[in-house]
Amino acid sequence: MSRLLAYLVERAITDCARDTSEYAIGIGVFDRDPLHYSPGEDPVVRVQVGRLRTKLKNHYAAPECLACLEIVVPLGCYMPVFQRRRAPALNRPDAGAFAVSPFKCVSADAHGEYFALGLHEELTHLLYKNLGRRIIIEHGSERALEDKSCHRLEGSVHVDAERVRTCVRVIEVQSGCLAWSEQFDGAAHLALTHQQAMALSICDALQAFLNAPTHSAQALR
Repeated sequence: MSRLLAYLVERAITDCARDTSEYAIGIGVFDRDPLHYSPGEDPVVRVQVGRLRTKLKNHYAAPECLACLEIVVPLGCYMPVFQRRRAPALNRPDAGAFAVSPFKCVSADAHGEYFALGLHEELTHLLYKNLGRRIIIEHGSERALEDKSCHRLEGSVHVDAERVRTCVRVIEVQSGCLAWSEQFDGAAHLALTHQQAMALSICDALQAFLNAPTHSAQALR
């Protein structure tokens, strides 16, 4: 983490945006072989930058942190930005809860079942760390209908010989309306690092949707 943060900050200070591509970071920080490294097959940069974002967020949120400036790695890129720290928000209203349903594997593949289970676990952890809401864990047919402020996150995993496709949607519990839906594709690798990379992509996209000021995300708050 320290090496990754130092690398990104140095590139930001010297305005070397081309050195903050996923390929460049993989070689410059994680010592990948330039002749064989493929970011599509090796998600180490996406996974580790996602972890770095979480660590930075937690660091600046700690009460003992007195830093005047904050380092932020925005979603969708790897070039950090520096900004003055905002005063902590007081009396923040309850943003409602998120119920996370088990992801379903719709392919006749046992490995796909394990991938769906692992993806659900990774994503639940990331949402708890980053979303700032109560997370309700649903099991089987259990539903969180008693909480009218709740939104349910559902997903399905499709696996074939070439790719893994995850379909994710957010349902407004009270009305039953579809509030958000996206599809995420990855290479047909079912290892832990690819579960982490897929979970990070989903979490980042959901955060971007909820934080968009002109989007209908206000209905989710």
